[in-house]
Amino acid sequence: MSVLSVFFQALIYPSYVLIRLYTYVILAAVILSWLEAFNILNTYNATVRMICDTIRKLTEPYFNLFRKFIPPVGMVDLSALFGLIVLFFLQTFIPSLFARLAQVTA
Repeated sequence: MSVLSVFFQALIYPSYVLIRLYTYVILAAVILSWLEAFNILNTYNATVRMICDTIRKLTEPYFNLFRKFIPPVGMVDLSALFGLIVLFFLQTFIPSLFARLAQVTA
């Protein structure tokens, strides 16, 4: 077994976990946007504002990729939905790709 094959095998699980974690961050961003829209969340609280800003900084660059192609429909922004669809695809594609590369380089 080559070093490259072992390297690709080692990347299978971390890639799956990172994509899964980013999916949770996107879901948190969607829930926070709803809570802010309905004035349930107190954004004047420093801790709440810090959490919201952090999640927004993690998700906005990814959402902006989709906003270039899919404009908001009325008051509804569908970028998070399409972002999740792409992540669900990547969650199966990337680990499978690493598994295939591990087989080829073995």
